[in-house]
Amino acid sequence: MRVLITIEYNGKYFNGWQRQKKGIGVQEVLENALRNLLKEEITLVASGRTDAGVHAICQYAHFDTHTNFALDKLPFAINVNLPNGVRVLSAKQVDNSFNARTSAHKKTYLYKLYTRKILSPLREEYFANVPYELDYNKMIEASKLFLGKHNFKGFCSEGSSVINFEREIFSFTIDKFEDEYYFKITGNGFLYNMVRRIVASVVEVGKNKLELKDIAFALKNFEQKHITKVMPACGLYLYNVEY
Repeated sequence: MRVLITIEYNGKYFNGWQRQKKGIGVQEVLENALRNLLKEEITLVASGRTDAGVHAICQYAHFDTHTNFALDKLPFAINVNLPNGVRVLSAKQVDNSFNARTSAHKKTYLYKLYTRKILSPLREEYFANVPYELDYNKMIEASKLFLGKHNFKGFCSEGSSVINFEREIFSFTIDKFEDEYYFKITGNGFLYNMVRRIVASVVEVGKNKLELKDIAFALKNFEQKHITKVMPACGLYLYNVEY
């Protein structure tokens, strides 16, 4: 049977989702624990990869198994053998045609930052620090430029192996609570470092160091002439995946 699990993890403990030659990935930890529990080889297919330091509030992954382990008990059975920083929240059977990666039609990422000029020990590794006064209204205007279908080649980092750079952004909201900003972006897919580059460009607009026309130019001409900043991984969370 094919099983879909929901996973939450703290990116500071891992070198990203994927198995690593150096360091440890979330995938490796989970596959090892499932192998020990179910007594068979397990390969996880996730909704997508996350980079080192990136967190997941709701990551999905599927695997195939020949055992009849009670799925309502699986999270509790596996979690006792997992290290700090990762937990399985739920497990359910899905159709064999389901694929955690290719069946996803919407993904939402959350990015969190704060603007206090003195670093906050309680927000280290969970927020990015941007010690500037930000123009909230300008950032809202900048966020609107990304809505719809665009070629995002100018907003991804080198290392992306994709050929098609077109993606669609369904919504992009920015909420402010005192000195904290929460950027939430929903799209049909994201390129390597795309969310971190989009947020960085919007923040640069908020700092009055980048103009709206610079973002428009990058979207129209598919280049990174002005889009040079990348936000730190610690503020990024895989928030939700919709199937």
